[in-house]
Amino acid sequence: MIQIDARLRAIAAFVPAGDVLADIGGDHAYLAAALVQEGRCPRAIVGDLSAGACLAARRTAVRHQCIDRIDVRQGDGLSVLLPGEADTVAIAGMGGALMAQILAAAPHILCTVGTLVLQPMNAADALRRWLYENDWHIADETLVRAGGRLYEVICVRQGCAAVPDEALLLIGAKLFAKHDPLLHAHIMAHIARLTRAAEGMGRSAAARQSTAYRAAVSRLAALRTLLALSCAFKRPYA
Repeated sequence: MIQIDARLRAIAAFVPAGDVLADIGGDHAYLAAALVQEGRCPRAIVGDLSAGACLAARRTAVRHQCIDRIDVRQGDGLSVLLPGEADTVAIAGMGGALMAQILAAAPHILCTVGTLVLQPMNAADALRRWLYENDWHIADETLVRAGGRLYEVICVRQGCAAVPDEALLLIGAKLFAKHDPLLHAHIMAHIARLTRAAEGMGRSAAARQSTAYRAAVSRLAALRTLLALSCAFKRPYA
C-alpha cells in the first residue's frame, strides 16, 4: 500500500468516497494511487503540464498496480478533462492566484464538478475571494503540518455564500469558526509576514503614504484581533 504524507492525507480526507478524482498538477500521482488503492475512488485522472511528471505518474501507477484505474494525461490545467469526467478536482502545491486562473479558464468543466479540494501554497485569500465570487462556497478547511511547514487544505462545493471580510479571507473563515488546533500558529505566521512587510515599507516616508502600507497596517490590526479571539477560545471556563 502506498504511503502518503500528512499533507496528502489531509487532501485525501476531503475527497468524497465513490467519486472519480482528477488531480491537476498531480506530479507523481501519489494522491491518486493512494485513493484508488484503498477503494475510496474507483478511478482517477492525473493531469500535468510536464512530460517528466506524467512519466513519473505512470511509473507510480504501474508500481502500485493501479495503471488500469489511473489515466495520466499531459496538458495545461483542466484542459485534460472533458465535461462530466470527474466528480472531484484536486489542485495542490501551487499558488492561490494560479489556481484561480486555472479554474477560471474552464467554466465548462467546473459546472460538472461537485467538489474542489485545493491546497494553495500562497495567496489563499485571493483564491477564496475568487471562489466566493464565482458561485462556490467553502464547505470545510483544515490546517496540517508536514515537513516542518503549515499547509491550508480547502474543501469547496458549488453554491453561493457571503464573502467574508479581508482578515477571514486570509485566515479562512471555516478554520476560525471551528477553532482549528493549528489556528493560533496560522494567524501568528501571517502576522509575522505582514509585520515584516509593513516594517520594510515603514522605513520610507513615501511608502508610508501608500495604499499598500495602509492596507498592511489595517490588516495587521484585524489579524491581531482574530489572534486575541483565538486565544480566548483556548481559555478554560472560570
